[in-house]
Amino acid sequence: MSAVLVVTLMLCGFGALLAAASRYWRADSEPLVDAIDSLLPQTQCAQCGYPGCRPYAAAIAQGAALNLCPPGGNHVHQALTRLLGAERSAPPQASAPQTARIDESQCIGCFLCVEACPVDAIIGAPRYMHTVVQSHCTGCELCIEPCPVDCIELVPAPVAASKPPRQRRRWPQQPEQACIRCGACEPVCPAQLHPQQMLWFGDKAHDELSNCIECGLCNQVCPSNIDLVSQFHSARGRLAAEAEAATGAALAKARFERRQQRRQHREEDRELRRKARLAGRTARQWQP
Repeated sequence: MSAVLVVTLMLCGFGALLAAASRYWRADSEPLVDAIDSLLPQTQCAQCGYPGCRPYAAAIAQGAALNLCPPGGNHVHQALTRLLGAERSAPPQASAPQTARIDESQCIGCFLCVEACPVDAIIGAPRYMHTVVQSHCTGCELCIEPCPVDCIELVPAPVAASKPPRQRRRWPQQPEQACIRCGACEPVCPAQLHPQQMLWFGDKAHDELSNCIECGLCNQVCPSNIDLVSQFHSARGRLAAEAEAATGAALAKARFERRQQRRQHREEDRELRRKARLAGRTARQWQP
């Protein structure tokens, strides 16, 4: 009888250990889902057909298509392709970015659009006029349907004009040739960089690319007539876009988490008040 008791206790102990392990250690697939989720824009807009970025990341880990994220566009698609190592679908179709705009003359301050926005891009209070923060809005359209007076519409997002790189080539009319690795560009660099290595490694040389002043002196001495300035300018633009996307994703995720916390606190307060009313009603004695 004692042996049966010991075996039963051992099985209970093993069960408790397995339950604790499943609670404090994630499954093997979770690191991949975390890596995929970190590349998504965290707008929680559901335009991909999933309720948020994390469910879409889990679906990608299970084999879903990579081109279903309109806010991320081609940048996110390329990042996912580099992470997973294979193309699963064609790149997403490029579309003009849009943002929501509220007709403030018709807004009644119902606060429904604020609750619907997943990234807190709408500012306002109940019974007061609302407005949209254009830099935060992702054009997900989730705020349009709840509006009872149809005062929200999508408009093209403002696009900042990019400054073209300065064209300083040694022979403007002659074609470029392959790099002959002569190293003539390195002594003339006023920032003491290595333009030849920056040309070879491209975006991987992000430390030196961030210090390049695009003076064009390396173009002047290149015997292969390579437009180094344009290539460095394009690489710097790609790195800046990646950094901006990562920063925007982190801010969007933080705003979404704060919104979820506020909703949870409101639900908890509502539940506490309901329980208090029920307790008071139960404690009240009937007076004949």
